[in-house]
This record gives sequence, structure tokens and C-alpha cells, in this order.
Amino acid sequence: MKQLFSIKIVALIICFLLSPKISGQSIQDVRINEIQVINKDGYKDAFGHAVSWIELFNTGHAQVNIGGAVLKVKGKEYRIPKNSLMTIPKQGYIVFFADAKTDKGPFYTNFKLDDTNFIELYSQDDLQNPIDRLEFNRAEMQEDVTYGWINRDGVEKLENLAVSTPGASNNTIESITRSEELLKEDPVGLILMITAVSVVGTSLILLYFIFTYLGKLHINVGKKRKEAATSKTEAKTEKTGITVKDKKNEDLMTNEELAAIAIALYKYSEDLHDIEDTVLTINRAAKAYSPWSSKIYGLTQIPIKK
Repeated sequence: MKQLFSIKIVALIICFLLSPKISGQSIQDVRINEIQVINKDGYKDAFGHAVSWIELFNTGHAQVNIGGAVLKVKGKEYRIPKNSLMTIPKQGYIVFFADAKTDKGPFYTNFKLDDTNFIELYSQDDLQNPIDRLEFNRAEMQEDVTYGWINRDGVEKLENLAVSTPGASNNTIESITRSEELLKEDPVGLILMITAVSVVGTSLILLYFIFTYLGKLHINVGKKRKEAATSKTEAKTEKTGITVKDKKNEDLMTNEELAAIAIALYKYSEDLHDIEDTVLTINRAAKAYSPWSSKIYGLTQIPIKK
């Protein structure tokens, strides 16, 4: 019993020691998703100022708190405060403003993006190997144009984005359906009408030929069966010497024969009627006996002489 208790204590201590490491592993799903280096009239912070900003994206399917993680640029680093505000929901985003004014709140870094060409994200448990690194050319950054990851034909690429999307997905290009493409090419619907008529007409013509062929095939099969039956009958006629017509005539009775049969049936029915006239049918009337209606109970009985 003491040994089992000791094992539980050791397991609890191991889990407690490994818990920071386990919680730190979820930050591996976070990446630097979008930045804006030159912000003149773009996305503004809570104070109404247009400054450079950095967007982080949680690619995982579980929320993660990035408190304690570190953002690094050339020559400077910013440790993200540990609080509940730093929790990124699954597939969610968080934005940090890079204006070197940390007194505005926890979402303001102590560096700017003016004199650097990269941004790195580190876990609090490993400050040597970055979780993610985003490199950019400061000279190629355009005013009020963001730079970040976008999906092009199933491939993730880093490039200047046509639309600034802080706190949202960078893939803003709407996919055009085939019906919409057809609507642009044929706004009146002429091509669609011709296609529909062609398909229906072709189907009807094909069905006509199919049913015509099947009908002829059925007729030919019937003719062959009839010819086969006729040939068999003729072969049998040759053996017996009696044609089909003669056989039919043999099976038929003459008018005289039919008249004789009719007279015989009539006479038979008359004889039956005459016999029935001479037969008397007497059925005895049966009456149920009842002592209540018996007359013997109403008569005086003769005394018995001894």
C-alpha cells in the first residue's frame, strides 16, 4: 500500500515538472501571419494612431496563451506579458502594435519596424530556436500595404497583400463559381439555351432510333417464330396427309348433327318434366311435443280398478 502511494506521489511530481513544457508546446502552432511596416492611413490602434503592427495567427485547433513568449527584431526583443488577454483562440488572431511605446498597454512592443528586416517569435522555454521567422525587404514595403502569408492555388506564399486584414484571414480573394463565369460570358443566356436545346434534341433523336430499332427487331423475331411454327405444321401435315384446313373441317359438326343433338336434349328435358308431374311428395309434419299444450291434462282420469 505504501509502495503504491509512493508511485502516485512520484507520478504527480513528474507531471508537475513537465507541465510548463507541455503547455509551452502549444505555442508551436502560432506563426507571424501579417505585418504592416508603413502605416499612414491604415489600421489604427485604440488611440486612433496609425502605426506599424504585427499579427500572430494560431494555426492549431486549441486555444493557446502566448504569455511569456518573445518577439525579436534586429537589436531588440519584447517579452509578451503573462495574462489572460494573450490567449489566442483556435484558428484565431492577435495584433501587436510596434511603435516603441509600451506605456500604452500590453499590446504595444518596445520596438518599431523601421530599421529591421525580420521578425522572430520565440517560446519562453527556448530563446535560441525561433518558432517562426518572417523576413522582408524594408525598401520594398509600400505605404498602407501589408505583407504576409496568402494561399495561391493551394500554395502558401509571402507577398504584398491587396487588402489589409488585421485580425482576420489574408485569403480575401473570393472564388468565382462556374455559373458566375458563365453569367459573365453569356449574360443573356443564349449559350445556355442553345446548349439545353441541343442536349434535349439529341436525346430525343437518339431515343427515336433506339425504339425504332427495337420495334423492328421485335417484328423480325415474331416473323421468325411464326415461320418456324408454320414449317413444323407443314412437316406434320406431310406425314399425316391431312392439311390444317381439313383438320379444322373435321373438328366442326354439320348443321344436321347439331339439330339432332338439340332435339334429343329437348325430349330428355320433357320426359323429366312428365315424371315429376306423377310423383307425389308427402312430408310428415313434425310438431314438437309440449306438456303445456297437451289435452290429456284437461281430461278426468278414470280411476284404476283393483
